[in-house]
Amino acid sequence: MKLGWLFSISCTLFSWLIRSSLPTLISGAGSEDESRLVRDLFDKPGYNPLIRPVRNLTDRLIISFGLTFFQLINVDEKNQIMKTNVWLQVVWTDFQLTWDPAEYGGIQAIRMPPDNIWTPDIVLFNNADGKYEASYKSNVVIYSNGYMLHVPPAIYKSACHVNVEYFPFDQQECDMSFGSWTFNGDQVGFDWYNNKKIIDLNDYVNSGTWDVINGPGKIKDIPASGNKPNQTRVVFTIIIRRKTLFYTVNLIIPCVLISFLSVCVFYLPSDACEKITLCISILIALVVFILLVSKMLPPTSQSIPLIAKFLLFTFIMNILSIFTTVIIINWHFRSPRSHKMARWIRVVFLNYLPRLLIMKRPDHMEQYRRGLKQKEGVYSHIDHQKGTNSFQSSTPRTELLELTELHHPNCTMGGKAPLINRKRTVDDTSPDSMQHFSADMYRAAENVRFIAQHLKDQDEFGDVLEDWKYVAMVIDRLLLYIFLIVTIGGTIGIIINAPNIFEYVDQEEIKRKLLVSS
Repeated sequence: MKLGWLFSISCTLFSWLIRSSLPTLISGAGSEDESRLVRDLFDKPGYNPLIRPVRNLTDRLIISFGLTFFQLINVDEKNQIMKTNVWLQVVWTDFQLTWDPAEYGGIQAIRMPPDNIWTPDIVLFNNADGKYEASYKSNVVIYSNGYMLHVPPAIYKSACHVNVEYFPFDQQECDMSFGSWTFNGDQVGFDWYNNKKIIDLNDYVNSGTWDVINGPGKIKDIPASGNKPNQTRVVFTIIIRRKTLFYTVNLIIPCVLISFLSVCVFYLPSDACEKITLCISILIALVVFILLVSKMLPPTSQSIPLIAKFLLFTFIMNILSIFTTVIIINWHFRSPRSHKMARWIRVVFLNYLPRLLIMKRPDHMEQYRRGLKQKEGVYSHIDHQKGTNSFQSSTPRTELLELTELHHPNCTMGGKAPLINRKRTVDDTSPDSMQHFSADMYRAAENVRFIAQHLKDQDEFGDVLEDWKYVAMVIDRLLLYIFLIVTIGGTIGIIINAPNIFEYVDQEEIKRKLLVSS
């Protein structure tokens, strides 16, 4: 009983569903008026979708053309290709496809596949991937007055000359040139869709890399030349500007900091022995950034990118800092034994430049004057000449001896016999009272005199070493100021050349302005 009852209910519901959906199934192929309209338009004799819809062969068919810019997908600087997602807006009139809406149930428009009617063969001439036409064949809207509207979507890769002179603060102008592939300018002409001479940005999806500044269009008539007939092209110039936040944070700021880090080399003391290491480390970092930039830009010789100019400037400054650092370290470790300090070096680097650079060291003036008064030799080479007991200088300052090579006159290691064992005469000592001194007293006096001379020579030797170190420090400070000024000036001078560097772009405001102007 239960099964029979359930079966009867199911049959009742099924019959109700069939009766309710029967009108829809009957009219599923379209309304009778629309079917009759399609038969009358396309089945009547004389209509051919392969023939240009003009009354006379010499008539010119005007096509209204517009471009809706939906998305800027990518700009490949290396291959110089712009990839975009656009909608073509193509309008023309077909006098054969007209009807009276009153005779067909008030139908104002129908949709038909493009293969059933004549459509203009509009392609992108500066295509870069071989797909010259829209890949998706959308339906064509046919109005009762013969007005034909075809809006095929397309993803184009167009060739674009990328000027990287001001990268990453660059602005590019990429053309998209449309036209008929087979019809010449006498057969097909172009006009603006809805009188819009610019691209339509109403449905534009903002890009994270580029801002669309403008998109003016122009109709270009190419006159006939030789065997080539005249042609008509519609050219839209897409003006885009790069968003610089990514490059500023990841490229420009690190490069600027590295360039200023190279200046700090001259503030590092020479005794630290890390000046060259720091210079080489900065040089390696700059090479890494140069390789990074070279992979991002096209290998062109027409112009040098702005960031490449800055990296090259920083690279040259770092090379100069390495060169000057080697000289500074060489001067820092000079000694009186190997180099003679000229008078002009003392005057320039120990007198004038420290005053100019506001540098001071303890007892500087006293040591500077003492250095000027010093004779040609720091050490007085111990040499007893016949008839004297005094120490006389026989070695110039350019041939100074180390302190370990200085021997007492009575020392047998000096290469001469001890002075005390020599026979003294009346001329050995100038004072007459010296004749009455004992040998021990005379030897003690000579020892005291030797120790005093040794300490004096040691002080003079140390003073010259300190003077060379101070000269190296003065050169360090001078180059610090010079490199700092040049680095700041060069950085500002290079970056300030970039156009529109301080101009903020509001994409939504640009879209509103273009909408109002159109």
